Amino acid sequence: MDGLRHNQLRQLLTLTEEILSDAKEKRWESMIEKEQARRRLMEQFFQRETDRHEVRQIEEMIRQIITLDKRIIALAEAGKLEILKKMRDLSAGQQAIDAYADNAR
Repeated sequence: MDGLRHNQLRQLLTLTEEILSDAKEKRWESMIEKEQARRRLMEQFFQRETDRHEVRQIEEMIRQIITLDKRIIALAEAGKLEILKKMRDLSAGQQAIDAYADNAR
């Protein structure tokens, strides 16, 4: 594998690790930006035909990325549920305020 492809592959894993870190810290906007950068890098990487000597390294890196992606997805789902709960709580609070205002008239 030439230096450029090796660096791209390493960058893909590094970006994935950073996305996981962002998900753990609930930095959703940063996570989305890094995911978009990772997608662009993947497109660049896979535009070039893979040499048969590269296959094993690429397969290993893809396995690592998939494993990390599963953790990212689980954290994102948990974050989504947390946000939905907060939104419901805010809505309930607003309804209570509205009911109080209606009764105060």
